[in-house]
Amino acid sequence: MIRIYFLSIYLLLGCFVLHAQAPCSDFNDPSNPAGNWAPAAPPNGNVSVGFGSANPLDGSQFLILKDLSGGSWYENHTDYQSLGKKFLGQCIYFDFYIENDSGLGTPYHPNITLSDGTNSTTFVANITVTPGSGWVRVKAPIQLSSGGSLPSNSEGSWTMATVNTAIFDNIMMNSTTLGISPDMTSTQQEVVFFDNICVKPCENCNECNSDFKLQMTTSTSGNITIGQVFLESTNSPSLYKVDWGDGNVTDILTSHAYTNSGSYKVCVTQYEGDKPKCTTCLVICIPKPVETAQKDNNLKSPLRDNADVARAELSNVNETKEYLLVPNPAKNYVDIHTNLSKKESVTIKVIDMSGKTFIEKSETVESGRQNIKLNTERLIQGTYIVEIKTNAKTSSQKLLISK
Repeated sequence: MIRIYFLSIYLLLGCFVLHAQAPCSDFNDPSNPAGNWAPAAPPNGNVSVGFGSANPLDGSQFLILKDLSGGSWYENHTDYQSLGKKFLGQCIYFDFYIENDSGLGTPYHPNITLSDGTNSTTFVANITVTPGSGWVRVKAPIQLSSGGSLPSNSEGSWTMATVNTAIFDNIMMNSTTLGISPDMTSTQQEVVFFDNICVKPCENCNECNSDFKLQMTTSTSGNITIGQVFLESTNSPSLYKVDWGDGNVTDILTSHAYTNSGSYKVCVTQYEGDKPKCTTCLVICIPKPVETAQKDNNLKSPLRDNADVARAELSNVNETKEYLLVPNPAKNYVDIHTNLSKKESVTIKVIDMSGKTFIEKSETVESGRQNIKLNTERLIQGTYIVEIKTNAKTSSQKLLISK
């Protein structure tokens, strides 16, 4: 109880009290733009370093990291020490951009890693970016673990390969190193930009609920592209509005049709009463329609299939389901509760947001209330679609994995 009491005091004071001089790496010093940043010690410091301008978020110079063969880490061992002791309740901000993902082929979550010299933890942003999609700004909370969970906010979560809250708290309180990396694939073509890696007060103490996350999928048919936002939140959908970036604002459960190709900034705003509480945005690229895909109805991409499933799932949110996913969010397993009118063969697929199938299972299920257990230990944190097929119909539901 004593630890929780003092933690609460620190968090409250974090909004109002200025601590020691907070570190900020803006890479603008003309004589030494890198400051105290340098490649990691061999064999993990294989990065090419440069500087460019201007970051459109503030017009300043930024850091350019290119991946080389081997481990590719760029680190600061001086400025970000003992963050929890000095800046508990504040946030680590950083700006991020991808120029080349070396053929990764999937949206990338910006991240930053904190270490105590022995162990490390990584903050993974909810927002995703792709090459050329634009700059994003992320803030990671400087907090201690609570109730067995690692800290998170509306913009992402702290993660560890093996979660250990005592080790995490030690990393946060006794941090020695902040690290960033361009490495995404086994090839060496990645180029990423970082800027404004700064510790400062979080924008407000009234954060959006921690499971407010934003993902987007699109499907192209004919001459238009349909966009659908997925909002992972326990709050009512009526608390949110979507700005689609083309002058249209709708409710969260409304699909939107783009008639022109181009880059659009899609933002979801959470409201408290009639006032906006906070906003999360991502940049999407709407491609030009592909003529051959219009002529052949058999040419359907996994993304289009997945978008169709997602929209069907969202359009039926008020219907009574024959299937129930428990728990949801899930960690290591999920139980699919069935209530079939007759004995049937059931096929289950767990699909990620790009359309890739991670789990597929078939079995014969008796009528009435039954249960099918799926092992989800190997699924990373994120949003998935559970597709359940019988001889008569297909049902789809959204599954959240929280590690």
